[in-house]
Amino acid sequence: MRVKLKLSNDLPLVEPVCDLAFRLGINSGLSEEKATKLSLIVDELLTDIILFGFEPGEVQDITVTFISNPDGVEVIVREMGEPFDPNLHRYSPERAAEGNFEGAGLEVINAFSDEFLFLNRGKEGKEYRILVRTEHPIVTGLFRKEELLREPERTANYCISPIGEGDAEDISKLIYRTYRYSYPKEEMYYPEKVRGFIRSGKKFGIIVRTAEGEAVGYFAVIRMPDSNIGEIGEAVVSPGHRGRGIMKMMIDALIGMARERKLSALFGEAVTVHTISQKVNMKFGFRSTALLLGAFPPSKIVGLRESYPQRVSVVVDFLSLKPLEERTVFVPGEYRNMVRRIYRNLGTPVRMGRGKAALTDKSRLSFSVNYSQGTAVIVVKHAGEDLGERVKRKLSVLMRKGIKVIYADLPVESPRTPEACRVLRDIGFIFAGILPLFHRERDYLRVQFTRESFDFSKIEVLSDTAKSLKRFVKREYRQRELGKE
Repeated sequence: MRVKLKLSNDLPLVEPVCDLAFRLGINSGLSEEKATKLSLIVDELLTDIILFGFEPGEVQDITVTFISNPDGVEVIVREMGEPFDPNLHRYSPERAAEGNFEGAGLEVINAFSDEFLFLNRGKEGKEYRILVRTEHPIVTGLFRKEELLREPERTANYCISPIGEGDAEDISKLIYRTYRYSYPKEEMYYPEKVRGFIRSGKKFGIIVRTAEGEAVGYFAVIRMPDSNIGEIGEAVVSPGHRGRGIMKMMIDALIGMARERKLSALFGEAVTVHTISQKVNMKFGFRSTALLLGAFPPSKIVGLRESYPQRVSVVVDFLSLKPLEERTVFVPGEYRNMVRRIYRNLGTPVRMGRGKAALTDKSRLSFSVNYSQGTAVIVVKHAGEDLGERVKRKLSVLMRKGIKVIYADLPVESPRTPEACRVLRDIGFIFAGILPLFHRERDYLRVQFTRESFDFSKIEVLSDTAKSLKRFVKREYRQRELGKE
């Protein structure tokens, strides 16, 4: 659910917006205490903006967007008031004791929110992003450990069916039994969150049960928010039931369900701590298109004797469910051979655009943050002359908030992309690959920025194209590291 409001900078309008925040919080599953905190956050932020962000008598609009999802409620506030740097207005208890309460409002917002992000958007004003998470019981609080770890008896026949809300608890139990606490998607340990995602239609999938009805396999497709494609993910087979064809049964069913829903394509992010998931993807016709460094936090991976020593990288594997038409792409000269190879492997005719356009006017960017995984994605909808400065500001804020890897997506059909890519490379971005049909049914070049260290010998890839991607990304990574010295 998304609610967007545009209000003028009048104090009397704050109270009804706070009332709306409280009610939306309750309807989104927040406890009364958390919904009250959400209301207080909105009150504090809007009041401070109106009182201190504008000249007396100045009339401006403030945009407030509420986004409700199974993880909680996100509030995005945008305004065009006076420039402001929160780092210069930190709260001090010592000053407060003397009657100086500077920064107290930000202190309240930080204390009451689960995540708080401030972005200076330059000529486009300022943006505040606040997340208040829904509290749900974790699966280990609902069931005894002995019950969670008990392996179902093997059976001669397995039953497969589409997932429903009633499967949520069994899915969380299956995740825990298989991965303990090493699964990178933390929300999968909360049955109510799993139920919410199924209810919302953001994912569809299948569950496999024994003849006695016990869950031993689960696989889902997560719909992309801005394109008609889906990510195959959350694949799990109970350890005692592996090697019995369950994974093949599930992926066959998922591809069929995706075709029935008229999705244009599927993609998967196959981990590189081993090549098992890459091998399964290859068997079903998926083709590698990108190598994303550090997509998941390091964790103890089930089946490995020791903890994995670095953030987990992934290979993006892509399966088109309809013929891909010839396209003209604009990428930097040094990327052309690698990009040609990716498209050739997809079986997609491609022409290399030779022209390039200068960056003029303003950039249009959007971005998303995954706090639990420590990653963010910047989508460059339109590259302008301010691209470098705006991305630098975003990087500074995101990295201060603990974000480890930032990806940037550039439309390959735009003649501005080669110059935009040069700007991002000067900042420290390196090649990642191509993401076909990824945003609004258009192909994007993905580049990536991180200050994390990687031992590429620990990154295992299988297909010939993935190996070429690894060599290419490794070379750019090392060139960038040498450039820092």
